Amino acid sequence: MPELTEQDVLSRLTRLEKKMNNLDNTANALIDELESLQAVARELKMENYVNKFNEYMEEVESVKADLSCKLSDEIENEQMKKLLESRTETVPTDIENLKSEYSYVRGKLAEIRGEISKSKTDKAD
Repeated sequence: MPELTEQDVLSRLTRLEKKMNNLDNTANALIDELESLQAVARELKMENYVNKFNEYMEEVESVKADLSCKLSDEIENEQMKKLLESRTETVPTDIENLKSEYSYVRGKLAEIRGEISKSKTDKAD
């Protein structure tokens, strides 16, 4: 093996040092990239949570709309029920009133017929 001069050794050491620095820089760049990827992964996980939350919010809005419609239907049904109950309570009274009016009108009609008959008999005499 040829004898290495001090200059050769220093030159080789300098190249090795540069290679080590390059390796250090590459390692640091890889570490930075890994940290960046980890940050992105964390953000993606958070994004997944945000997406899930948005999906849940959409479901909540849908359920809210459904409940609102059902509640509106229930209110309408309750109002109709009260109206029917009210009408059911007043129908017998209305029937009695109609019977009274009918009797009154029949009585008046009988009076008018009587007057017409009397008027015809008076004219005949």
